[in-house]
Amino acid sequence: MKGYSMFPMLRPGDTGMVEKCTIDELRPGHIVVFYQRSNLVAHRYIRRVDDRIVCKGDKNLYADEPVKREAIVGKLIRYKRGDKVYTTGDKHPAAWLALRLPRVFGAFNSFQAQQHSRWESLKKYRTDFRANFRLASEPAGRLFTLNVLIAILQGLIPFAVIVLVKWLVDLLHSLPGKGSLPPQFMVLLVLTGAAFLLTSVLNELKSLYGEKLSQRVTRSMYGHLHRKHIALELSQYENPTALDKMHRAVQEASFRPVKLLNEVQYLLKSIAASLFLMGIFISIRWYLVLILLLAIAPGVVLKIRFARHYHRLKEKQSPLERKMFYFNRVLTGFSFAKEMKLFGFAGYFLKRFRALQDNIFHDKLKLRRKEVIQNLSAQTFAVMLIFATLAFVAFQTLSGLFTIGTVVLFFFAFQRGYSVLNDLFRSMASLLEDTIFMNDFRHFLEGERVEESTAAPEAMPETRSSAGTFNRPAFTLDHSIRVANLSFRYEHSGRDALRGVNLTIRKGETVAIVGANGSGKTTLIKLLCGFYMPGSGKIYYDSATTEELGREQICNHLSAVFQDFALYNVTANENIALGAIRQAFSEQKAKHAAGMAGIAEVLEQLPEGYNTLLGNQFLGGEELSIGQWQKLAIARAFYRDRELLLMDEPSSALDAVSEQQIIETLQKLAHQKTAVIISHRLSTVRWADRIVVFDEGCVVEEGTHDQLMQQNGTYAHLYRQATRSYAD
Repeated sequence: MKGYSMFPMLRPGDTGMVEKCTIDELRPGHIVVFYQRSNLVAHRYIRRVDDRIVCKGDKNLYADEPVKREAIVGKLIRYKRGDKVYTTGDKHPAAWLALRLPRVFGAFNSFQAQQHSRWESLKKYRTDFRANFRLASEPAGRLFTLNVLIAILQGLIPFAVIVLVKWLVDLLHSLPGKGSLPPQFMVLLVLTGAAFLLTSVLNELKSLYGEKLSQRVTRSMYGHLHRKHIALELSQYENPTALDKMHRAVQEASFRPVKLLNEVQYLLKSIAASLFLMGIFISIRWYLVLILLLAIAPGVVLKIRFARHYHRLKEKQSPLERKMFYFNRVLTGFSFAKEMKLFGFAGYFLKRFRALQDNIFHDKLKLRRKEVIQNLSAQTFAVMLIFATLAFVAFQTLSGLFTIGTVVLFFFAFQRGYSVLNDLFRSMASLLEDTIFMNDFRHFLEGERVEESTAAPEAMPETRSSAGTFNRPAFTLDHSIRVANLSFRYEHSGRDALRGVNLTIRKGETVAIVGANGSGKTTLIKLLCGFYMPGSGKIYYDSATTEELGREQICNHLSAVFQDFALYNVTANENIALGAIRQAFSEQKAKHAAGMAGIAEVLEQLPEGYNTLLGNQFLGGEELSIGQWQKLAIARAFYRDRELLLMDEPSSALDAVSEQQIIETLQKLAHQKTAVIISHRLSTVRWADRIVVFDEGCVVEEGTHDQLMQQNGTYAHLYRQATRSYAD
């Protein structure tokens, strides 16, 4: 069951048993199950109108639209809640009330449902707060406890000062006009000074240990965030919904956990101060506490209400904010600067950025304006109530009911007390707000990790260990890679990127994959890497499928160059070593890889050779051309030195001489490795052992260069067209 329309009889999570029946077998009071706008609905049968029936939820004040005969599924006869099973029917007391007192019954159930919903929300908030607090406080340890103790002392000291001042005033007022001051006065004066000094000491300690707490928690949260991003599947980075969640999680990680811990400290500080305050007011007049609570109550209610409003607005604006940040990156990023200056489209993106910014800011200001108006009303009420109370106390003093010291105590305590109690309830409201927003971060961290759990248990029955987990088979490439009836479609895409692909790549063979843009070549590389799992069909490395092996194990046994290779602003040595970062670095091996990629001479001529910082992001960096960056990516792949080499457009940014050098290197490596090469430049792959032609996600031709030219098919057409282009 979903929803509360039949509350309290039926509740969310209940399981119902439906008995099929005709419209003639139904009686008023039965709970009828029927289709309404493609949804199954269970409401109470009220009356029949010709060939239709009128139903109504027990909580609803008004009946549904008449239900047609053909929309009726049956009647609910039993439902299960937890371990208990309940029966229902037209003789149930709820049916009698629903038929005879529909409005009263509906209004009463609606009130019950609201209270139940609020109670469930409160329980959920408590559960969420505990989980969020545990996540935020775990790295803090005793440091959080120390900050709490300092905060509590900070809350108590001001009231201790007020009490000491009250005693000083009463003592002075009781002294005769002339004479020496009694010893008690000096003691109170020293204690008052010590309290002021302690306040300063506590402020400095709070600043120091608060900063330590903030750094420790922030470091831990970024650690969680980075580990989660590393564990994400590649598909998550191509899913707009997932990207919205990432965007909110990254925003909250930087400050929300620390803010939540600070709010807990403020709350405990305010509780301690409030207890002290109550003792003071009880010593004067007990009902002053109630007046103070009444003064701050409207502001607290508004804070809680607007916390939910702001979170809903944040969820709504996440896609717009991501788009706005992207436009900002276009306007400020170096990679876009050349084309932006050449084509002069800065104004276009500036206009789009400002339109999104105006939209986002307008909604925020609209909500903020509404909050300000309501908060001013609440503050006006509080001020009027407080000053009315002050007038009452002044009148009581003139009547001789209070001493001067008591009046001083009251004025200071009431002013301070309003602030403390306001902070107390605002801290509670802020904790609600922080819990709601931090849920985005925690839910992102707790999101399902798929990368090492893609294989279904039933796919590997022989690998089950005694602990009930699965030991993956070892990766081997002693025979071949076999692609069997492979199909794949990207999430949120309406077409198949690959359809029924069958392909065998033998060990030690160099296979070139060619075809037009969008024919599925790069998608196949991603699936061979294990970045995605097949929608249908299988990919076998010898006898083990990619699902059984898992992405991590597959990637450990291959090296690759992607067409959208990354530019790392670190030293040349580090750029190459990233290919095998878990191994001890070998400078000789790095230079050898650079030589094979044709980038060694360039690196040796840099100011600090292989230890030169590359890129223009940081001071002292040396920028490379895009072709040189691609050679560095190829060197990184060669340095990795794995038995399987995947290269997606490895020469797209290279000149003719560099391209020929890479071809010669690949030819030398061909007898040592299994290689899969994607290229639009057909001249770079004609030497391959086999060429596979893709078209619209399917394999349409395969063979050697000479065989395919003789077939005079798609490959021959592409090759002749490319040859003419080179000739022109």
